[in-house]
Amino acid sequence: MATFNTEVLALARESRGYTQAYLSDELKVEQGTISKIENGRLNVSEDLAKSIATFLDYPLELFYLDKKVIRVEGHYRKKSSLSVKEVKEYRAKMTFAEWHVNKLVDSVDIPNVNIPSWDIDIDGGVLEAAKHAREFWGIPRGRINDLAKVLEDNGIVIVPLDLGDMDGLSTYSAEYNIPIVYINKNRPADRIRMSLAHEAAHYILHFGKKVSEDRDIEKEAREFASELLLPSSEISPYFNKLTLEKLADLKRYWKASMAAILYKASAIGAITPNQSKYLWQQMAAKGYKKNEPIDIEADKPSLLREIIDTYIEDLGYNKAELANILHITENEFDVNYLGARPKPKIKIAIRRSA
Repeated sequence: MATFNTEVLALARESRGYTQAYLSDELKVEQGTISKIENGRLNVSEDLAKSIATFLDYPLELFYLDKKVIRVEGHYRKKSSLSVKEVKEYRAKMTFAEWHVNKLVDSVDIPNVNIPSWDIDIDGGVLEAAKHAREFWGIPRGRINDLAKVLEDNGIVIVPLDLGDMDGLSTYSAEYNIPIVYINKNRPADRIRMSLAHEAAHYILHFGKKVSEDRDIEKEAREFASELLLPSSEISPYFNKLTLEKLADLKRYWKASMAAILYKASAIGAITPNQSKYLWQQMAAKGYKKNEPIDIEADKPSLLREIIDTYIEDLGYNKAELANILHITENEFDVNYLGARPKPKIKIAIRRSA
């Protein structure tokens, strides 16, 4: 008989944002029971296993996988207020998504990895690195119309997820070493583009390199992302007599936030500190720091959907079969990978025999 995988239990629980105490309360068992199970100190009865699977809304088979759990690690953007519990939840979601990507590429070819490498200590500064990346990937002058397509065409898989207050994370999958960017699908389009550029910076500047402790890699990634999307030499002529109206026009063209463009103007010295302060005051007065005007067209990650379409259209799978091989419910498959709206959660009363 297969063995209940206690590591998967912990991962599944965290992916739902539940603590041990909450899960034990809902299942009407002692918290120590859940703790001992997750630490491999207590066997799980068939009835309890079914109750766990039902409440966590995962197929029972998931908990009997013979699989070592290695949670995703990587570079990520997040709010400083993000709690440990939230970080665990989002890492668990991304870990499951990594399993899904690894499973899906078993039968489908994806673009070869083609990522430039730049060592700041040897090759030059961050701005030069961004310029090199545009040349390496054959990006023409002007705005990047769809950064997601650029990254996916060069072998980086983008996985949109609900990540709360986390913007994104870049990593390599533990099994196949696939570069994967997890992106928060609920962010505004301009913020998603900046996050994609930010994560691209980590691949180019930081992964696989020795980085001294005195370097601020997040600052480097921000500067790289700004230069990749807003090349200084191309945008600086438009900063003459900068106004909010001009910032809005620049946002329409460059598909970057007004805030990002204003930061850029300040960073390259195209406006004085007093001009910058005045424009920020105007932004605050109009409420633009929280909600900017002008909606831009979102980048559209498509590689993962193309893989799924290949399974359905060419390999003869249906949604239920795909959900089955990924060990998730069909509803979760619809929401995560086909863009469906989540169904309202109905609390299930777990009744266990005495």
